[in-house]
Amino acid sequence: MCQITSKVSKNDVEAFNGFCVSLRALWRHHQILFEGTDLKCELLQSISPKFFHDICEMLLQNLILRICQITDPEGSTERKNLTVKFLVNNSDFSTALAEADELKRLSDSMHVFRKKIEPARNKYIGHLDRKSVHLDQPLGASEPSEWNQFWLDLQDFLRIMQRRYVDPNGHFELNDIDNLSDADNLVKALKESTYFCALLDDKETTKKSADVAFKS
Repeated sequence: MCQITSKVSKNDVEAFNGFCVSLRALWRHHQILFEGTDLKCELLQSISPKFFHDICEMLLQNLILRICQITDPEGSTERKNLTVKFLVNNSDFSTALAEADELKRLSDSMHVFRKKIEPARNKYIGHLDRKSVHLDQPLGASEPSEWNQFWLDLQDFLRIMQRRYVDPNGHFELNDIDNLSDADNLVKALKESTYFCALLDDKETTKKSADVAFKS
């Protein structure tokens, strides 16, 4: 039977990094689809308002749930959670005390953010709290600057852990990873289909375009 010690291993750090990359991908999906220009928001609303409303809610709920997962307590003696607190409390930085202090500071900052969003996880996502449902008030709201700070903190945290346990010369930058989302392809396709429909509705332009196509 495989025995897992309470000390942090390379596998722990790589698994935690992978989870955080998938977390960041969810955020990028949300950013691309629901942040930005009013024109883009109007496009999604005009095509499928109910569907995109539900997608937005699902992405945000999943983000909140997963952020609370990685900032949960480390667990008991018998069962450990792979969380920020577990990594802080069980990593060996005895020869790098400044980095240990920085990890603690980053952990504290991320847990401040957790307190902001945790009511949504506790009252709506993880449980359906009867009193909260009847009050019908938004829970877990936070400012864009607070979200940005969380991502910066998590990125710095992962970089320190990566260099300590995986690659001392590594340059793991969570927020700079490319191609985490291809949602922009969806937005582009929706735009192009809208333009195409508009072209078809313009009979004169459609006939001219068809004539050019057939003659070429």
